[in-house]
Amino acid sequence: MRDRRVSSATIALTAVIALAVVAFVLLGLDLAGQSGGEGRAVGAIKLEGGVPIGVEHTPAGALAAADNYLAASSQALEQDPGAFGALVARVYAPANREQTLAEAQQLRLSDPVGMSNYSEGGRGLALVAARRLDSYTSDSATVTSWLAGFVWGPHLPPRQSWNLVDTTLAWSSGRWLVVSSQTDPMPAPVPAIVYVDGPNNGVAAFSRLAGMTAPFYGSG
Repeated sequence: MRDRRVSSATIALTAVIALAVVAFVLLGLDLAGQSGGEGRAVGAIKLEGGVPIGVEHTPAGALAAADNYLAASSQALEQDPGAFGALVARVYAPANREQTLAEAQQLRLSDPVGMSNYSEGGRGLALVAARRLDSYTSDSATVTSWLAGFVWGPHLPPRQSWNLVDTTLAWSSGRWLVVSSQTDPMPAPVPAIVYVDGPNNGVAAFSRLAGMTAPFYGSG
């Protein structure tokens, strides 16, 4: 099974980003309170050692779990390997943890530019712009997510990536666990690029996001 997060292929990005697109994702979608027609998921997430854990055994809870797991793993894989390891230890199925960590390490080794950018103060954010619950039972759930990744810093101009990601979850011991998370091979839709050049699309503009973090999804 091949696990994919937003790393060299996603959050180490390829297209120039517009700040207006970031504002749309951060401010235009109330994902904390919506669940794609499956009901609200207030309190669906608890923090365990700083790791978001999906603990609501409902369709809305599965969506909230997938949202948080995908966003957190995507932006931590290269940017904060320790946080990524903690997430894997808590919310990935035990049979998949060793392989997931090994693949993550290989991705870091294959992306020296991205790793250097992070080590010298670069930043990355991953956000779930939209998602769909494709199937749900008491034991498992599958979710398709529209994932956005943004990276900027001293070694990389601001960049963006958009992907569709298919995630399978299993319910076990009072929480949702990641069984697999794979980038869909079909091209994902990409918003129109605005302000390709100019003051809204430089590292200086992105420095205004200092201190900001991606939100948790599905919590009150």
